[in-house]
Amino acid sequence: GGQDNVARSGHASVSGGAGNVASGGSASISGGSNNTASADYASVSGGNKNTANGFTASVTGGNVNTASSDYASVSGGAGNTASGRESSVSGGNSNTATGKNQAGLIDASSVSGGVGNTASGNAAAISGGRSNSASGIDASISGGDGLSEGVSLGWKAGSESGVPFTTEGKFASD
Repeated sequence: GGQDNVARSGHASVSGGAGNVASGGSASISGGSNNTASADYASVSGGNKNTANGFTASVTGGNVNTASSDYASVSGGAGNTASGRESSVSGGNSNTATGKNQAGLIDASSVSGGVGNTASGNAAAISGGRSNSASGIDASISGGDGLSEGVSLGWKAGSESGVPFTTEGKFASD
């Protein structure tokens, strides 16, 4: 159904919408416009200009979201990227879950929402907020505003998870 949709590979399918391209083996697109599912078993469920190009990667909707690593997923929002293996972004805007791509470790980083958050450590997690960065292994941030002015500029989760840092970039405990 739809208009100008393409299903290129064996068992690939496009169910509707316009300008969608499913080119991975058994890749699927359920609707929306200008979406791409280019890896085996990748899927896009709708939205606009979303890309799933990792093995079994999925984008559930939203606008200009990308799931680009194996088992990565983006559930909605706009401008979100899940590029680490088994990483996920659940929504929000301009969030990134990458992991470190270290041998022997699964990235599995996640951002649940908010704006401009980056989870780049293995198994790092950010629940929300704005402009937060979790870069250490198992680092976690519950929220907050990484752009606030004053003594506590935000939260920097690294080797000292959840410790506030000052405008000088030092941990408050230093």
